[in-house]
Amino acid sequence: MTVQNYIKEDLEILKKCPWCNSISYRKWGKPVSDFRSVKCAGCGLIYVQNRLNKQGLEKHYKNYLSGIHQADKKANRQRELMYDLEFDLINLYCKKGRALDVGCSGGYFLDHFKKNGYKCYGVEFGEEAAKEALKKYRVYFGDFADLKIYDKFDLIVFRGVIEHIADPRSYLKKAITLLNKGGYIYITSTPNSRSLCCELFEEMWNQHAPEGHLMHFTPQHFDHFFTAHKLSKIAEHYFYEDTPYADVQNDVLKVAAAVVRKRKQLPINFKSPAFYGNMMSLIYKK
Repeated sequence: MTVQNYIKEDLEILKKCPWCNSISYRKWGKPVSDFRSVKCAGCGLIYVQNRLNKQGLEKHYKNYLSGIHQADKKANRQRELMYDLEFDLINLYCKKGRALDVGCSGGYFLDHFKKNGYKCYGVEFGEEAAKEALKKYRVYFGDFADLKIYDKFDLIVFRGVIEHIADPRSYLKKAITLLNKGGYIYITSTPNSRSLCCELFEEMWNQHAPEGHLMHFTPQHFDHFFTAHKLSKIAEHYFYEDTPYADVQNDVLKVAAAVVRKRKQLPINFKSPAFYGNMMSLIYKK
């Protein structure tokens, strides 16, 4: 959907970076569906400047589960394979305990934790998805930063979610307060703006979807944040060749074609492929 599909009350215009509060920025890429993105001159965060506000996001995610997330059967099968890969990574460090998945959707990633002995909880902002997840797990419905949660957890997961959050620092701070000593925060399936494809393709990067992806981070954004809150990074991984999305030879050819167009100062008129470094998985320990 474009900006024009929303009413004025669904949108907000940012006057400062939502991560570091800098008011300095430069344009980044071309507008997509009339959503304009910029790059912060202070911290390097790429963010949508005229973005959906809380009301707009509530509308966007109300029926997101059936309308987008579960609408493509092939994508669902691919996502299940990714769940396996991502579970295996965190399970190298965290062995059972209480797991909270923030932005749990219908609880599909939590299913992999449950069958491996974890006690599972979820947080979900989308009404339809929360109802689905509630069939299997205890789920807190609403904005994570505002929820009253009295449980403590050994693992808190942000899978493909932190880039969707208007105020990501509030979510991460909340997670730290709910984490047991020795517990883990797992940020995974998250676009990496330091990747070659992001820098080369800009708005044609396959992870740039400004209606929902409100910002793009580098690993250093999280490293600096968690270091300041006395968590240590214990793992960093970039899934690609072992994913169901990889087609290495053809993907390399597409990236090479984009480089040629860039050097000739021609616009890149096709979407980037899945590629090395596009997606990051980061694990931090309290």
